[in-house]
Amino acid sequence: MDSLIHMHEFRRRPTNAVLTKFAMRVVSELTRSDRIETGKPQSDVLDLLIRHSRCGEQTALSTLYAEMKHRGISAEQVIDIYFPAAIDWIGAEWHECEFDILQTSIALSRLQVLLREMGRAWASDRAGQRVGHCVLLTLPAGEQHTLGAMIAANQMRRMGVSVKVAFVPGPLEMQRLLKENRFSAVFVSLSNRSNLASCGDLIKTIRGDIGGDVPVVCGGGIVAEMGQVMSSSELAALVGANLATSNIPEALALMGNQVRHYAAE
Repeated sequence: MDSLIHMHEFRRRPTNAVLTKFAMRVVSELTRSDRIETGKPQSDVLDLLIRHSRCGEQTALSTLYAEMKHRGISAEQVIDIYFPAAIDWIGAEWHECEFDILQTSIALSRLQVLLREMGRAWASDRAGQRVGHCVLLTLPAGEQHTLGAMIAANQMRRMGVSVKVAFVPGPLEMQRLLKENRFSAVFVSLSNRSNLASCGDLIKTIRGDIGGDVPVVCGGGIVAEMGQVMSSSELAALVGANLATSNIPEALALMGNQVRHYAAE
């Protein structure tokens, strides 16, 4: 009986084709603007995204698309408002011991796969609309919170910036990336204060002979967390960055005012 139940649950999970179809429909039909959206999610719509992350049900995605279309919820709002809210909900469940580590990992993994598919759909839908700026988005050693960085990458691409993502590169890999590419800036995403030292080490590598002149931004959840004990300028100085901010337009201002407002890559 257990095996039959397991097989039934497996058949209800969306395949890659279902995820791709959902992402393409949302991006092609419900994209409205390039701005970063703010606001509060509608709880019952958020529940559908959470249900997908928990159970992987195909029906959750189908209903989510229908509700987005019916209520006028844009693709940008799903990325900027609903994904972070779902991530926060999963994190709260884990901290309150309602989710174990396996359940948490699976739920976050499902959101990551869906976010990646939506990013690919944006790339296909807006190919060729770049402005010349290219950002390297990276995480320091020990950092495991990749979803926030992926959301930031999506937002920058929508604003016309080409983004190369390199999670937790070693010193030699970072040197290779800087040598082979001309980045307008390097953004380091950090969520855990226990990784401040490794963040500083990574920025020291970036400041080496190859990437000495490239602006470096420290962003992510660490900005709000450390904001309780120090200013953003003090945080930037602590890790050796030019700027510490979780505000994407503010971070992009380091590259000048040439970033146009449309999607990219």
